Amino acid sequence: MKNKFNKLTNKDSFYVILFICVCIVGTVAVWASKSNLDRMKSEEDPMEEDFLILTDEDKHGVEEPSLESLKQQKRKKQEEKVKEEEPKEEIEEKKEEPKEEPPKQNLEPEAIQTFHIPVEGELGLDYSADKLVYSETLEEWTSHEGIDIKAKEGTAVKACLDGVVKEVYEDELWGVVISIDHGNGLETRYTNLSTKDMVKKGQSVKKGTPISGIGKPKGLEMANGPHLHLEVLLNGKKIDPKKYLPGIN
Repeated sequence: MKNKFNKLTNKDSFYVILFICVCIVGTVAVWASKSNLDRMKSEEDPMEEDFLILTDEDKHGVEEPSLESLKQQKRKKQEEKVKEEEPKEEIEEKKEEPKEEPPKQNLEPEAIQTFHIPVEGELGLDYSADKLVYSETLEEWTSHEGIDIKAKEGTAVKACLDGVVKEVYEDELWGVVISIDHGNGLETRYTNLSTKDMVKKGQSVKKGTPISGIGKPKGLEMANGPHLHLEVLLNGKKIDPKKYLPGIN
């Protein structure tokens, strides 16, 4: 009887030990499988390790950027952007080809060759736009944007070049005035004349054609005696008539 009990006990112990071993093996297998799955998951999604979730306790030690620091960063980025764009603008400017300006017409040499002396006489008051000259009529220093050619009253005044009469009028400052347009921006103006009846506005005249005579000076130059006051305009600007009259001195 005793031997039979011992055999039964030994048999039960064997099964208990076997059960414990199976549990241990199963536990180890489950743990190993779980470890492998975690490792494989971490390899498939490595970015998760770059993120850090802060708790309220962790946030306590982190300072948020101030408004001023954000403004400084924005200004810095804008400055960097400007610096990057500046070289591009310089390159674009260099690529632009310079515009060719149309050649300016030089009328003086041709005019000097063909200009006709309007009246024979001695040079009186000279051209002076840059410095002042004394006016006997006004009794003061002033500019003189023409030349005065002395001549007797009634002496014929002739056109300097071919052209079209632009103006014929009389005023208190210059007496009888005749202007002739010679084209290409060139114009001559004759003042202190005796009559305005020899030519009319729009009339074509030839170089050397009489257009009036020397009259009594009026207005601004009445104290200077009989003379022709001659002005030359190029593109609306008064210039020295002597450039077109090399024989006047």
